[in-house]
Parts: sequence; C-alpha cells; structure tokens
Amino acid sequence: MFPWSPDEVVIMTVRTWHELSRKKLLGVMSVLEFCAESRGGEKFKHSLAELIAIHFGVRDVTFFHGVNYPAIFADPAPVLTGATERLLPVYQETWSDKDVFAMPTARRLLTRNGFATLDELARLPTPQRSYVVDYLNPNDINSAAAIHLTLADGEALVGMFDHIRPWDSEDLVAVRLLARQLRVAASTVHAESAPVDDPLTRLSVRQIEVAELVSDGLNNHEIAEALNLSELSIKKYVSRIFEATGYRNRAELAAAVLRRHHIPRRDHRRSGE
Repeated sequence: MFPWSPDEVVIMTVRTWHELSRKKLLGVMSVLEFCAESRGGEKFKHSLAELIAIHFGVRDVTFFHGVNYPAIFADPAPVLTGATERLLPVYQETWSDKDVFAMPTARRLLTRNGFATLDELARLPTPQRSYVVDYLNPNDINSAAAIHLTLADGEALVGMFDHIRPWDSEDLVAVRLLARQLRVAASTVHAESAPVDDPLTRLSVRQIEVAELVSDGLNNHEIAEALNLSELSIKKYVSRIFEATGYRNRAELAAAVLRRHHIPRRDHRRSGE
C-alpha cells in the first residue's frame, strides 16, 4: 500500500512522468512501497540502504539514527556499506562533529527539503572543509548527499557516497520526490526494533495491584481482604483485567506479571491456611 492518497498520485504523476524515466519512477515507487509495509528495526535500515543503492546507482549508502538531529551523528551502530564500513572508528573519534551534514545550513536544507548534496553546501567552514579534503577524498569519496527522515523514534540521515556521482536534473527530481514521500511513509516506522507491547500497561493502578496479588497465588477472597474490598469488587476487577489484557485465565496473568518484574513468586497467604 503506497503512502499517498489517490489525488496525490494524480498530482505527482502529472508533475513527474514527463521529467522521469519509467525506470526511475518505478525505482522511487519500489522504495516507498517497501517503506510503507516495513515493520522497522534493523531489517528496515539495511533494506532501505540497499534499495536506494540499487535504484539510484549509489556505491555506498549509510543509515544513521538518533533521538534528535544532533544525536544522528553519534549513532553507535549505524548501517554502513562499501568504503564507509571500515571508516566508523575514525569517524567517531575524529570527524563526527565535523560532518558537513551536521552544519546548521545543511540541517536547514535537509529538514526543509528532505535532501541535500555536498555541492549545495558552498563555502564550507575550515573543519568541514577538512572533513571533505582529509577524510572523504582520501577514502575515494568525492560525492556526498543525504536524505533526512523523521521517524516514530527520532530522526535519521540516509547518506549516499560515491567516487564520482553527479546528480543530473532527472536524478534530483527523482530523489527529491522520494525524500518528500519517504518522510510521510517513514513517520510511523521505528528505526530501532519496535518495543513489545505490554498488555499490563493498559491497566489502572488498582488493577495492577490486583494483578500482582493474583500472581502471588491469592484467590479473590484473599485479595479482597488484602485490599479491604468486597469479594464481588475483586471478581469484577479480575474480569476487567482479562478484558483489557486479553489473558484468558489467572495462570496467564500471573506469568505475565512475573515476567515483567523478573521476581520470584511471593507467598501472601497467612500461615496455617
């Protein structure tokens, strides 16, 4: 399922069919379709990098993610391909704070347009100029560009690096189209593995208290005494807990509570009973 409405498809098609080859437009649509169906996580990052490399003819594609824009450049485990794979240690030690795409001008371009190339960043300050001349160029990287994404769990930059990769007019139309639509498609995607849903988070404080006592092996009468409530009230609480969590019986509920806390079962029963 594509991330655009029928009206947007018509507008997009009218504006781009005469500018893009069929191959290029199908490449854009393939990337977007993958993203719209992705569940996120490592597979999303690696597959997106691979698809962009294939459909846009880029040698090395990277994926850096952070909780916000500055944190992108401190990603401890980015996706790296080709010539960039062996450069992570020196990048993290020396160059991450000098990255050309970390500059305020680059950030403005990327967050506004979704895409920027090194050629658009004229008059580089000395540290960023050194990043290009002393870091990228000696490692056979003379062309650099990036796509900015806003994800469900932060922001990301998809970097595109090559020995020489001129971006002609058709390339720019295609990648900017991709960047705009990809930001919509990826807005609900988690770059990190999606957290496992914990049904117990759906419960009220009182329901959690009841659930914990159930996990301790108490019956409704004993829970009622412990919480100074009627046994009928406890019966209703337990029924509502099952409805909210989807657990079918007390054993499933007890197991879920114990997994959550990683603690041994306690015995709240009174001695002699």
